Amino acid sequence: MNKLLMEENDRLQKQTTVATTDTSRESVVTSGQRQLTPQHPPRDASPVGILSIAEETLAEFLSKATGTAVEWVQMPGMKPGPDSIGIIAISHGCPGMAARACGLVGLEPARVAEILKDRLSWFRDCRTVDVLNLMSTANGGTIELLYMQLYAPTMLAPGRDFWLLRYTSLLEDGILVICERSLNNTQNGPTMPPVQHFVRADMMPSWYLIRPCEGGGSIIHIVDHIVLEVRRCLNTFTL
Repeated sequence: MNKLLMEENDRLQKQTTVATTDTSRESVVTSGQRQLTPQHPPRDASPVGILSIAEETLAEFLSKATGTAVEWVQMPGMKPGPDSIGIIAISHGCPGMAARACGLVGLEPARVAEILKDRLSWFRDCRTVDVLNLMSTANGGTIELLYMQLYAPTMLAPGRDFWLLRYTSLLEDGILVICERSLNNTQNGPTMPPVQHFVRADMMPSWYLIRPCEGGGSIIHIVDHIVLEVRRCLNTFTL
């Protein structure tokens, strides 16, 4: 299994390396695809602006998931063998905390996506997730605006919350992608006012790339990249 995962990771890395050599400002890399986008796409709360943010999130996530945008350091002890759980790496020299993993599961991509979107069923730190808006895209994808709260890590610190965009899309090569990012720093984008007793944290483009396997099952590439803003958390507590 470990050999299969390493071959899959190498394949995606080569695919993205070739695609990213196109330096034209009109193209966006989407796992080997090129989609035409405006040279200066709008970044506002309109449907066109939200779609622009979603496409940018997809491109940034794919670059991380295939290893071209972040320097990843593989964790020691990840040896090939029948008991291997996959490949796990952590980031080096990027803002916040980031980790990447690749694993094989015996479920079809659609079922994997269904489970992953139900955060409350598997993420114990998650207090609530609300879908505040949902829109469909011309390519059959969906864009959701989410508000999520996490429980406080200790009694001496407030909980974190996230104002997120989630983009689900099916690429031409059969890969299902679910990517998320915070909307905190998007100029003129959708906004969410601060919530009392919570510190607004940032999620950089993250989440899941799900590739179907021949004969059943899926290979999942996972990227988790967050900035918890500890300094702001401490300032809030002292106030």
